[in-house]
Amino acid sequence: MKKRIRCAIYTRKSTEDGLEMEFNSLDAQREAGEAFIASQRFKNWECLPERYDDGGFSGGNTNRPALAKLKEDIAEGKIDAVVVYKIDRLSRSLMDFAELLTLFEKHDVAFVSVTQDINTSSSSGRMMLNILMTFAQYEREVITERIKDKVSAAKKRGMHCGGPVPIGYRSDPETKKLHVIPEEAELVRKIFETYLRFGSGKQTAKYLDQCGIKTPVKVSRKGIPHGGKEFTGAYIYAVLQNPLYLGLTKHYDKTYPGEHEAIIDKKTWDKAQELLATNLTHSGKKDIRFSPLRGLIRCGCCGGVMMETFTQKKEKRYRYFACEKDMKRINSICPLKRVPAAELENLLLREIGSMLAKPEIIAGVMHQASELDEYGKHLKLPVVQQAFDDLTNVWDVMFPVEQYKFINEVVEKITVHLDRVEIEYKTDGLEAVITETEAANGKNN
Repeated sequence: MKKRIRCAIYTRKSTEDGLEMEFNSLDAQREAGEAFIASQRFKNWECLPERYDDGGFSGGNTNRPALAKLKEDIAEGKIDAVVVYKIDRLSRSLMDFAELLTLFEKHDVAFVSVTQDINTSSSSGRMMLNILMTFAQYEREVITERIKDKVSAAKKRGMHCGGPVPIGYRSDPETKKLHVIPEEAELVRKIFETYLRFGSGKQTAKYLDQCGIKTPVKVSRKGIPHGGKEFTGAYIYAVLQNPLYLGLTKHYDKTYPGEHEAIIDKKTWDKAQELLATNLTHSGKKDIRFSPLRGLIRCGCCGGVMMETFTQKKEKRYRYFACEKDMKRINSICPLKRVPAAELENLLLREIGSMLAKPEIIAGVMHQASELDEYGKHLKLPVVQQAFDDLTNVWDVMFPVEQYKFINEVVEKITVHLDRVEIEYKTDGLEAVITETEAANGKNN
């Protein structure tokens, strides 16, 4: 008796348009696949009842739920052949397709395209498959270029080209043009006015929360509601930096006069941007300072990482380490909040200096060194003490990168509490630093 060939039909459609119809594109693809499998009944082919349908997913990548389930069932040995309407329904990427074919071959699964007479069980079928896949990828890339050109041309004309609609506007289902929602527009103006008063996105979000104002609820094309939550500092900054509210359409780093109506006047917009440039430390330009304590400091109250942050008062800039978890909260509850960076660094250096002089630390380093390598067995006490003295003396003239390297080699973690600072050291790291220092001293001598 011939072996039973269990066939799985995979279908895909790039957009969700028309999927709500009683008989849609996915159904048509499956019907064609079922008819083809029925024609191969003499080969003992049979159609599996499971449906592998990806509606509204691009063929340019493999991030699709039904495809993931198909791959899972193949790996478990539940499928002998995969049937598609056309090969580009499975993938439009040559690299992704090659990866899928490798999976098929690994589990001895045939691949069949109904409308292109392709069957990977034969050498000619595999050759034709590779040729058609090359053209499928070429077609996808041409389509992508055309879409980019179309979007660019539309943006230059000030048109809104899809995507999430920001608060204050709604998109016309037919024309896709943006129209102002009066009550949401008032909220946008309130956000700008409040920010100009407080000068802080977080304080603006906190004020809106105290007023009982939540983010407007928006419904996606899939009918899923989003919003109705508390404002956050990040949300406020996204609103403040969106040129859409000035009546402009943005395309990469350029803006063009938009078709839609502006919500914010030019004077208010300019004031907000000027204040943002002064106060917003994460406005897209990363600070070039290299902190030697980066990633090592933990908040003793909340347990999270403490990040380096800044405040600007007139011409002077102040550095702090602030509790990251508390920074994300609208209402601060961390009793530690933030610590002056310079004071913490100086305290740490003093602590390291006093630690280096402790006999038990020196003894621990010498013991660790003796177990690591042959050189460590001959390491003498005066050498270790001299190395520690040299390190504390040259700290102030080290480059920030050198400070960072040293701190990360000798310090495991720094935990800041309200009344104390706890430092956990790496004994093996100290041994490595001493070895480097002694080697350098030997060269200089």
